[in-house]
Amino acid sequence: MGSVIRMRTFAVCAVWLILLVPGTGRTGAAEEAKSSCLTSDGAVIQMSDTAFMRLNYQSQLAATWRDTGSGADGTGSTTDFYFRRNRLTISGQASGSLSYSIKLDQRGPQRIGPVDVAEEPVSDFDVLEAYVEAELGNDFHVTAGTAKIPFTREVLDGCFNPLTLDRSLFIATPMQRTRDTGLVFWGNAIQSKVKYMAAIQEGQESGSAPESSPRYTGRVHLALLDPENVFGYSGTYLGNKMVFTVGAAAQYEAGAVYDDVSSMTGGKDYQAWTADVFIEYPVGLTGSATLSAAYMETNFDDAYRGADPDPGSVGIDGEKKGWYAKAGFLFLDAVGPGQVQPFVRHEEWDFALLNGVFAQRVTWTGGGVNYLINGQNLRLTLEYAQTDFKDEDNPDSMDFKTITTMLQFGF
Repeated sequence: MGSVIRMRTFAVCAVWLILLVPGTGRTGAAEEAKSSCLTSDGAVIQMSDTAFMRLNYQSQLAATWRDTGSGADGTGSTTDFYFRRNRLTISGQASGSLSYSIKLDQRGPQRIGPVDVAEEPVSDFDVLEAYVEAELGNDFHVTAGTAKIPFTREVLDGCFNPLTLDRSLFIATPMQRTRDTGLVFWGNAIQSKVKYMAAIQEGQESGSAPESSPRYTGRVHLALLDPENVFGYSGTYLGNKMVFTVGAAAQYEAGAVYDDVSSMTGGKDYQAWTADVFIEYPVGLTGSATLSAAYMETNFDDAYRGADPDPGSVGIDGEKKGWYAKAGFLFLDAVGPGQVQPFVRHEEWDFALLNGVFAQRVTWTGGGVNYLINGQNLRLTLEYAQTDFKDEDNPDSMDFKTITTMLQFGF
């Protein structure tokens, strides 16, 4: 009960913080586009002195090999070619203070998932984002529509400028994963050293949930060096910034799930919190080092112990706690037409219930290299990863190795 009161108090305080904290400086839509997952190029249609439309196409074509998942007993290796992302973005500015963005995204056909291999390829095509954003006064923004969930730094990282191959496989929020529909309030204060974000979004969307209540999110960060004062972040700034930022966030949703869906009993709340740190700094005349780490914990008040827990409360996005750490180094001197950026990553996650196994621990360790021919607009990535399960009694939870190559391009 005490934790519920604390989370509700946090949500109320976060909304009041948005309304009361004054901002400094302005970050318009044009500046935001340059610092988000969009490239700075694209086709621009100028409509007036203050209005324009930008078209961007970006793609990530991947080839993945895993040493399990195929054959009669599922122990044979699997090869998978697919689009990790295949995206068309229509964005722009309707006036000096009103911007908009629509993202159409196609993914797949893909068999290889984070911890399993599907029997048949899975494809998806949807409107990933659709929102309008108003900049009101001194760097205070209101975003309305379907947009990124302002919870973890990893999800807020630009999807086409990660440090490693991609963001963590285990960092998404339950039910909605990376995007949700509602209102997001955000801005900057104290010369853009502090960024604050709060959201009231849909959360769980199911008629079988105990309540139909919104999900509240609050996030704040402190930038000790260069500011990160736009909506999202970058997984790497390619040596163009000196950054040392620490952040924290929390989420809460009342009556999110039942621990027994079949009898619709045992209503449970959802709450989560996270903390993160990001550093990017030049190292002499040789290059730029990037370090990043985060911890996250999600909780459904032990709904997984119920007779028939809601699927959203268990599994890869359900009740869990864990952390990741990653590091990379961008060499300034070119090798051929591009720059080389090796990276490593380590993650440890404790899942309440994963693939039918209680108290399952997953350890993920990987490394690879980016070859940046034209920055993030033309990039080749090679990554090797080892995934280990603490409990291998379930045949769906056996250790495996994964190798992925990816071509990323955008214009």
